[in-house]
Amino acid sequence: MIMSNEEFDSLDLDAAIGEAEELLDDGGSIGADLDDVLNADSSADEHLEGPKPYDFNSPHNLSRNFERNLRSVGEGFGKIATIDFTSLLRMSMQVDFTGLTLRTYGDYLAGLDQPTCVALVNLPPLKGSCLVHLDLGLCFIFMKKLMGGVPVPEDTVREFTEIERGIGAGLVNRFTEILRKAAGKLVELEPSFVALENNPNYLGGAAEGENIIVMNFKIQLNTVESPVELVFPLSAFGTVKDVFDPQGARELRTSEEMRDDRRRIMDMVRGTSSELVATLGEIDTNLEEIMNLRVGDVLHLAQAVEAPLRIQVEGADAWLGEAGRLGQNRAVKLTRQLTKE
Repeated sequence: MIMSNEEFDSLDLDAAIGEAEELLDDGGSIGADLDDVLNADSSADEHLEGPKPYDFNSPHNLSRNFERNLRSVGEGFGKIATIDFTSLLRMSMQVDFTGLTLRTYGDYLAGLDQPTCVALVNLPPLKGSCLVHLDLGLCFIFMKKLMGGVPVPEDTVREFTEIERGIGAGLVNRFTEILRKAAGKLVELEPSFVALENNPNYLGGAAEGENIIVMNFKIQLNTVESPVELVFPLSAFGTVKDVFDPQGARELRTSEEMRDDRRRIMDMVRGTSSELVATLGEIDTNLEEIMNLRVGDVLHLAQAVEAPLRIQVEGADAWLGEAGRLGQNRAVKLTRQLTKE
């Protein structure tokens, strides 16, 4: 039924709302008090997962070649470190590579405990500085064992004394030397120690928004398990990109740059002179016969009359051809290519 405007205006709105509430109440479990619905707050929706903020500056992924080479270095590091530290500590220790993580430098520093043990190192030919992060509790266990004590965990952790700081620097140098060996098949690193800090806020090395690669390891010493992390700015691999990621290095060049390279190459080819020789035949002789040659002498060639001519480019055989004439000049028709170089 369609109501006129006058009929619609004459309706009692309060009465209509009341009737609606009665209908909802009659619905049993699906009923609801209209006032409760209208006055409800948003706390009931807090359990729902809302949109998550997305940082467009965060790194996304690595190319397949780059990741494979980094994983190879990580796995090699774990094997060498297991042998090296087992020998150093005179007790069984296991170092396992657990994967790669992409983060930003600021997020990584914000996630570190205080105090902690993190060192700034240089690894030329990698650009800039890298980090070696050791679990602080693990460092104290190492120090106890190296100084003849029992390798048991500390009840509490604290910042290093000056003597402990020196021992910690020695541990960092040990780890970077192992990294040098692990990366030896790809690049010859030259590690150097810069600084060691218990407070990550004192570290420099990169901007907060810098994309980094974290190489994660797990160390197991007796019943203690602790993480070790090697941190590399993604930009550090710029000088060795062609080694770690050959395909990615090629993709760094734009199509415009490649077109410009081709144009330069073609200009160079057009401006470079080259010698091209068509050889009728060859004979072996001696210097005396050559000195006795006279006008009218006939040279007997080993080639048959129908044998093709050999065309040489810069002394190398490149084509076969047939002798002929073009207008009033002699010519050679190319019949077969011997090399594509």
